[in-house]
Amino acid sequence: MKKGKVLGLIALSAMLLTGCVDAMPELTAEQSDIIAEYAAGLLLKYSPRYEYRIVSEEELAAAIADRQEGSESELEPTTQTEQVQSPEENVSEASSEDVPAGQEEESAQVQPAEDIDFAAELGIDDLIIRYQSFEVCSSYPQDSTGYSVDAARDKKLLILHFDLEGLPEEDVDCNFFDRDLKLRVNINDSISASALNAMLSNNLITYIDVVKAGETVDVVAVVEINDMTEADIQSMVLQASINGNTCTAKLK
Repeated sequence: MKKGKVLGLIALSAMLLTGCVDAMPELTAEQSDIIAEYAAGLLLKYSPRYEYRIVSEEELAAAIADRQEGSESELEPTTQTEQVQSPEENVSEASSEDVPAGQEEESAQVQPAEDIDFAAELGIDDLIIRYQSFEVCSSYPQDSTGYSVDAARDKKLLILHFDLEGLPEEDVDCNFFDRDLKLRVNINDSISASALNAMLSNNLITYIDVVKAGETVDVVAVVEINDMTEADIQSMVLQASINGNTCTAKLK
């Protein structure tokens, strides 16, 4: 009788696993474990070699307690590892949160413009570039009948003048257009604007020409700013860069 029940259970399991796969519900890992334990219990119960007996409530409670303690002991090391942080990690996290954005970079050293050879600072060894003066206007050049740059409505043009000097003993073929020179001006610590790629013959950032030996050329940087006068400009700082070489100069 017992053998027949066992064989019937095995046959029923085979039918469930093979004949009705599409209809079987998806089980969680916990549900699968419960079914496996129940099936194993039935097999052992009807096995002639297994001594089956019902455990008492005290034995069942003790077994459950032992199983829970084992699970907690496996989880505790992982939990403690996740919570423990080294002092260095805590300092690093606090530092990154306490430092405002932008302050982690070292501030560029600002030099007086009259002391700077911009070419040397930017890694150009066959030229000399020195700042001379600035002017504010609505159109540049103002006295030209040819191509000129006009400021937009309610704007003005800030024109920065530089002396570009070549080598004393030979001509220098200049091509600042390919050098990708970047110029940016900060006015009164509140206005920041970049020089325009205006196609003027003497625009420094697009200048392409031959500087004769010992010759000095007047080149300019054109920056569009708010409507203001020269007297309104209380401070002015210029930042220039070429291929990672950067210098910062105080123009006023």
